[in-house]
Amino acid sequence: MLSVTEPRDHPISVPASRLGPLLDQARGAGIDLDGLSRGLDLKVRLDALPEESSISLADYYRIQNRLMILIGDETLHMSARQLLPGSTDFVLRNVSECKNLTDVMQVIAKTYNLLHGGEYNAVARRADTIDYLIDDRKFPYTDENTDEFIYFSIECILIFLHCMLMTVSNRADTAVKGLNIRRPWPGSDCGHLGYWDAPIKFGADVYCVSFSRALAEAPIVVPPLQARSSNAVYQKIVEAVAGKHARHGGVQSMTARVRDSLERGVIEQGEIAAQIGVSVATLRRRLAREGTGFRDLRRDVLNDTAKRLLAEQRSVSEVSDALGFSEFRAFNRAFKDWNGVTPKAYVRGLEA
Repeated sequence: MLSVTEPRDHPISVPASRLGPLLDQARGAGIDLDGLSRGLDLKVRLDALPEESSISLADYYRIQNRLMILIGDETLHMSARQLLPGSTDFVLRNVSECKNLTDVMQVIAKTYNLLHGGEYNAVARRADTIDYLIDDRKFPYTDENTDEFIYFSIECILIFLHCMLMTVSNRADTAVKGLNIRRPWPGSDCGHLGYWDAPIKFGADVYCVSFSRALAEAPIVVPPLQARSSNAVYQKIVEAVAGKHARHGGVQSMTARVRDSLERGVIEQGEIAAQIGVSVATLRRRLAREGTGFRDLRRDVLNDTAKRLLAEQRSVSEVSDALGFSEFRAFNRAFKDWNGVTPKAYVRGLEA
């Protein structure tokens, strides 16, 4: 028998212990947690975070997003079938011809099924609702995932789905009528579920977000491509959580938003400004107010990425291509300007 909770009005936070699996992956990948904290402009240091503390749900997603980029897997090793960074961008590119949110949900379900290699997502029409369903009972999870971690992760994916739909149309914000999740009962550390302003049923066979059929089938105008990106989805999450009174959260700094875009391979200032939804002049002004500039951020991100790829034993020409340099000699010069040594000398230093 399903237990039901009504909409909550408490802070949307995540126990620091929830970060444990992500931070373990970061350490295993050789990622500097102190540098990660600084790059995300967090108020806490991830390498010295007390387990009994909590972080905002918005910060959890920002950390998750950055690690997906750095580790190179949008599932963060939850799935035996890796999803390369850019998968969400690919999904959102496919919704251009959609006429309503139901069409968008169907495209999202179909595309993710293709990427994951199975029929795990579906959309069902009911009398009054359009339901987005996730059946993960046969999903190829990797062995290290506990039931609790899977419950939490899929519940976060449902929030991501909702914000994904909101990047396409604001109708999705008020369209949610209810939520079914597989978690048998609400635990004391389920503050993330406070995101939802609709009843939640526990102990379901499959995950389900029910949307008002009238709103889901109403005509929409799909925004331009630059407004439909994974960066836009994560920013929508930050804004939504801040709007729901997250305990520690706030609007993400412009510096962190630009770094997110740069680390996803978008390196042109005008394209990043368009994705964020500001003019280039506004982008420069807000970065200056935060004590930095676009050129400095691009240099830092390119340098960090170059070092990481070289440490993974990628060739100099491969790293040059990955960073968008026209030829490897230009990359050599830039790397030496940044670090005082050539890429080959840097690799020899790592080997020594």
